[in-house]
Amino acid sequence: MTVNAKDRIRAKLLEGQTVVRILLAHPMHTGRGKNEQDELVPAEFIQDIRCWRNKEEVLTIKCGTATSRNPYFAFQLNGGEMGDVIRLRWVDNLGAKGVAETKVV
Repeated sequence: MTVNAKDRIRAKLLEGQTVVRILLAHPMHTGRGKNEQDELVPAEFIQDIRCWRNKEEVLTIKCGTATSRNPYFAFQLNGGEMGDVIRLRWVDNLGAKGVAETKVV
């Protein structure tokens, strides 16, 4: 199942580096929290994030229950050019998937 989330991704070329910033919309439940009825909320968290520049995979991140709700990530890639396509895909422990894409400015 693909989630139509409000994930945000931005990429900018700065001094020969591609700076990528990502904000993912995800609840990231640990499985240890309780709801208002004092029942455990089932675990729901992003496990795998992959990032591509054009068609080359450039980054893999493995997450777990310790990652905060709506996680933010920022990283730099060597080189790059204006107009390069930065694409991101994440998968959570329940099989939900999200995608985001932007061009380097």
